[in-house]
Amino acid sequence: MRLHGKRLLAFVCALAMMISLLPGQAVAAAKPKLVKSYTSLYENDTNKGVYTYTVKNLSKGQKVKWSVSGTGKSYAKFKKTTTTVSKTTSANKLVIKTKGKNAAKNKTVLVTAKVYTKSGKLQCTLKAKTAKIKVRPTDITIVDNGFSAEKFFVGKSYQFQYQVTPANATSSNVWTAMDETGNYVKTMSKSGSFKPDKEGRYTITVQAKIGSKVIAQDSTSITVSTAMTGVEQTAANKVVACYSGNAKNLVKKENFTIHNAAGAKIEVKGADFSADGTEVTLTTYDLLNDGTAYTVSDGQMTYTFTASVGKPVELKILTTQVTVGKETPIVYALYDVNGVDVQAAYPGEITYSEKITNGYRTKDNKIYMTEEGTTGVLNMTYKSTDKSIPELSDTATIICVAASAASNTNLTLTTSETAPNYAAADYADCRTAASGSNYYVHFRALDADGAEVKYDSVKFESSDPDVLLINNGKNNVARATAIKNGKVNIIVTATYAKKDYTYSYEITISEPSYLSVLTASQSQITMSNVYVSGYKGYINIDAKDQYGQPIDLNNETAQIVENGTNKAAMAAYDAATDRLIIDACGRAEGTYNYTLTLTMDGHQAAVNITVVVQKPPYNGASTYLIDMDNPVLDLAISSNMTAEELAAAKTVKVRLAEYRGGVFYNYVSIQSLKITKGGQYYGLDLTKGGSSADPKIAGSSSELTLSAVSLDKNICTKAQTGIYSLELKFYPDGQATLGTVTAYLELEDSQANPQIFVDRTVSSKTCKNALELAQNCLSVQGVNGEITSCEVTGSNTTGASYTVASGDSVNIKSVSVQVTTTLSDQKTVVSNYTIAVGKTLKNQ
Repeated sequence: MRLHGKRLLAFVCALAMMISLLPGQAVAAAKPKLVKSYTSLYENDTNKGVYTYTVKNLSKGQKVKWSVSGTGKSYAKFKKTTTTVSKTTSANKLVIKTKGKNAAKNKTVLVTAKVYTKSGKLQCTLKAKTAKIKVRPTDITIVDNGFSAEKFFVGKSYQFQYQVTPANATSSNVWTAMDETGNYVKTMSKSGSFKPDKEGRYTITVQAKIGSKVIAQDSTSITVSTAMTGVEQTAANKVVACYSGNAKNLVKKENFTIHNAAGAKIEVKGADFSADGTEVTLTTYDLLNDGTAYTVSDGQMTYTFTASVGKPVELKILTTQVTVGKETPIVYALYDVNGVDVQAAYPGEITYSEKITNGYRTKDNKIYMTEEGTTGVLNMTYKSTDKSIPELSDTATIICVAASAASNTNLTLTTSETAPNYAAADYADCRTAASGSNYYVHFRALDADGAEVKYDSVKFESSDPDVLLINNGKNNVARATAIKNGKVNIIVTATYAKKDYTYSYEITISEPSYLSVLTASQSQITMSNVYVSGYKGYINIDAKDQYGQPIDLNNETAQIVENGTNKAAMAAYDAATDRLIIDACGRAEGTYNYTLTLTMDGHQAAVNITVVVQKPPYNGASTYLIDMDNPVLDLAISSNMTAEELAAAKTVKVRLAEYRGGVFYNYVSIQSLKITKGGQYYGLDLTKGGSSADPKIAGSSSELTLSAVSLDKNICTKAQTGIYSLELKFYPDGQATLGTVTAYLELEDSQANPQIFVDRTVSSKTCKNALELAQNCLSVQGVNGEITSCEVTGSNTTGASYTVASGDSVNIKSVSVQVTTTLSDQKTVVSNYTIAVGKTLKNQ
């Protein structure tokens, strides 16, 4: 049975094969068809404006004729008018060329392919989808409409412009503005109109988009300053100018002008700021006229108001509290129907009656009370000399209060532990910090007379330590570290006579600090073109960040442009010393203008320097000056240096330069050099310190080298900072008598010195000696350092040898701190500091 089944299956299969081999009806051939159509044809797309159109389902011998129509046909052309068939397809390349014409934008292109049979008969006509000519932007830049030199103010409108390349690009170009916290602001329109509603730093960006894809973009940063936002009349001779922020350091009385509608000027008598500086009360010499329009300008913004000086309808006593033990004047107002105080315009008789507990009214109408919390009742009556004005009266309850917190205060962030110069004309509180940076927090308060309040203690606290970290230090100065972007309050608790006064200030933590401004130690330098080995000019370059704070230059790259060209044969930038080095030897006489541009972490800043090159007159009168390549030397050790670079960078080359006719001529041989500071003498190695004996430095050449930092294995020793006097003796040209010339060398150290903080005054364990006690109770802050020795007051024994018993107390006069710095070549150097302490510590 199984065998029969197999035979049957084989027969069926064979029959099926025979049937498949029989001739049958032919399958219909597929019609010609365009493989792909384009809806957008970009001239400068990835395919460089060349698009391939292909017809399929063809056979050998057929031909395809191509043509272009539509409004953009003059910008589109096929490489061939007729193509043949390759296997089963025929392809042609369409080239788009707009020739930079704006008229080409969005013009239509219709591609037609006519298919012919082998015999030349038209078989069919194929049309591609209608396409539009597009030009992809390669670049978009913000056009300078003079904004770079213009101040930006709150409430003023600015129209930004862009330039797109090529000019006939077909992108959609959209503007945005982002504030310091990284949020987009609604006051910037997509078309580039910007009307800032608050001060701060903004990033303005324009993007060239195709659909949602950004093809190119450009950004610029601007700072929007405090501005006048309106005016309000408060009295018959007073107008308040309202500002978006603190205007105390922005305007003064001389900046304000007031004119009536006829153009007549109303003289301003005084300008008084509110405590927060957002309001400036302008007092005029003359009374304003009722119903007259006036304009108020501060030189930047102008606002108009209509004056109201109507008859008084209400008397109001404004004094409701007095300070205990202090005479307080009675303040009142006479309001017209519009709420304007018009007492200056309507004189009259004021009478008082009062009932005051533990106090009285003085003859000149001041209230004096002696006990905090007590109250008094004051009655006042106004009777105008104008009989048409009715008699007005008011009653007020007055309470005696304790001295209040100061209304005039400063809180500012700086990069220096030294208190800022509050009296400086350009001083302004800084309450903006860069995330990742360290600051010092300074606070002061002024009383009503403008004198600084001397609090017993001041404590600082951060409302959010995850945004701003604060550690209280000595002398009412705190150290702060900005952690991340955001808003945070610094709360100040000031204590006086066992009573606390609390103040709060909002701080903005913004983007990390970056290079923004370059400054040069001199904007113009005069150089000689003589060939003298070693003769160069030096210009120190300093940098500031976007917040106006000094910033260290690290890993910066430099570009120098001379007289508008990229050559810079005379100038070179030395990144190790942050200075521009000018070598004018052999250069033609003339004036050369240089632009130095530094780039650091993707941010650029530039500074301009002028170099005047002259030839010294051979017969000119000779003068002599000490020449130093580092007249001001910073002893800070940078981890970006190698040990070799460190040793070379902390030296000063001393030479004597001869000038003829005021132009450098040559270097002169040095006979001797005397170095002094603070009544002591120094040798060429300043790190060895001074002595009472003159080492008598003899010269034998035109150059001597001073060392300000020495390295012995891994121990680094720095010279003392300060001003060193250099007295150099030499033989003037053609003379046998020694001449003398003097100059000054300044050594400074911007490196953060270690700070010593008292963690506890009683040790947490029993210590064996004074050094161990100091190490247990004191800590090093600010740097990677450790306490290695200490000095005990009243003893010449070292701290490690000064034994202490349980319960003993010692006064630690000073400690030695060893700070370790790892250089770029992975070598470590150790710097030693002596820090005064003067704290008594007790052994457990």
